[in-house]
Amino acid sequence: MSSEHTPWDLAVQAADTVRCLNRRALRPDAFPFPTDVHHTLGALAGMLEQLPDTLHRLAAGLHALPADHLAVHADPPTPEEYKARVALELGEAIADIERAAARLRQAQHTAAELVWTGPIPGL
Repeated sequence: MSSEHTPWDLAVQAADTVRCLNRRALRPDAFPFPTDVHHTLGALAGMLEQLPDTLHRLAAGLHALPADHLAVHADPPTPEEYKARVALELGEAIADIERAAARLRQAQHTAAELVWTGPIPGL
């Protein structure tokens, strides 16, 4: 991955990839074996487990912006109050994401108990 990509570029690429996954998962044969579900859940859980760090860094980047270079469309409140509101929302989102990642890991472990007993295509 090139270092020329901005965080925004990379976030757009990630969203595009999830949209592609959604389209691919619409097909009835998208998950031909239980292991496909298990591995997909694991990859998605891994993605969610990384997202809180990204959001912490995003909050730090916003916090680092100098207040004297910011304005708010409607005064008051001040830019600092808006930055604090964003941080609060991100904190709540991080907690929700961490819960979702834990649920995906649990679903992954549960899916691991399923065993394919049908015929193997192509054999």
